Amino acid sequence: MRTAHGKTTRRSSRPHTQPDSRIHPSPCTKALKHRDRRIGEENTKATLIEPVLEALGWDIRDCDEVHREFRAKSADSAVDYALKIMRTPRLFLEAKGLGEDLSDRKWISQVLSYATVAGVEWCVLTDGDEWRFYNSTAAVDAEEKLFRRVRISEGHIDETADTLALLSRDNIEGNLLEPLWTAHFVDRKVKEALREMLESRDRGIVRLIRRKLPKLKPNQVVESLRRLDVRIDSPTVRHPTGMTALSTHAPGSAPTPADGTARRCSGGHSRAMSLLDLIAANALKLPVRLFRQYKGKILEATVLASGEVEFGSQRYGSLSAAAEAARASVAGRRMSTDGWRFWRLQDQQGQERALGDLRKASPGPRM
Repeated sequence: MRTAHGKTTRRSSRPHTQPDSRIHPSPCTKALKHRDRRIGEENTKATLIEPVLEALGWDIRDCDEVHREFRAKSADSAVDYALKIMRTPRLFLEAKGLGEDLSDRKWISQVLSYATVAGVEWCVLTDGDEWRFYNSTAAVDAEEKLFRRVRISEGHIDETADTLALLSRDNIEGNLLEPLWTAHFVDRKVKEALREMLESRDRGIVRLIRRKLPKLKPNQVVESLRRLDVRIDSPTVRHPTGMTALSTHAPGSAPTPADGTARRCSGGHSRAMSLLDLIAANALKLPVRLFRQYKGKILEATVLASGEVEFGSQRYGSLSAAAEAARASVAGRRMSTDGWRFWRLQDQQGQERALGDLRKASPGPRM
């Protein structure tokens, strides 16, 4: 850069941790703009993925930090991005064109194999809208290696920011993913064990209850456990620092959720109502049973206190993810689904209605 005195100065190549949102337009807005058409992998990288990486503190112009088409060895297949700290790959990111089905096992196996061969623990699979975080070294089946999933176009700003923050340069350098995964893994195993013990009326559970209630007979406890609907909620483990680097909406505007519904909040900002907002506003009374008749089969799910949705003993981070899994259980393949339109419930007046209608009728979240 040449100054008024004719001297040349060098501009620092490292982007600011909190970039100007005018330089990095809203990933949410772009994902919504393009979500109904295929723009190809290269356009997805340029318009949706790289702006997010840059906003998260990665220098996308420095191959010692963001290495495109990385191969650990010349004979290896290339992964789209290797995110490096001190020139050492710490996380692999594999990109697919916007709208690709990221639940396809071939894509999951691909990114996991890249990471496993290179000895990289963490990998991300994304189409610029949906982001999936995997622990490649976990000694579990491929499906269980999934740690977090978020979809920008669903409009859940807090969840999106919190999840994508895990990908920031500072958090990768600080190895934040490791303790979060450990807590997630332990919680999942404990929950599975407790659920199995309760469902089988395990003798150990019966003895513990009788220790508290010695007047009850064992068969009374067993019969009670059979009648009770005991649910074990495990809210998402959140990291202590939220994301400040990534702006999920452009200045002076707000993101529009997938169904076009937004809520005006004090201070002039709008955002979509989330399940947690509806719970906080007492529009939903826990536990919430969701249902939908699909191809002649009744599908049921449950809204948990954490804001997650449980279907078929699996927890999902959004209504849409649970709806996609529910449809896939019948149709045999995953299809993009708006969960707010798909799921139905009985409201407090006993009327059946779509969750999206309930959201539209509810007052906006306070900010």
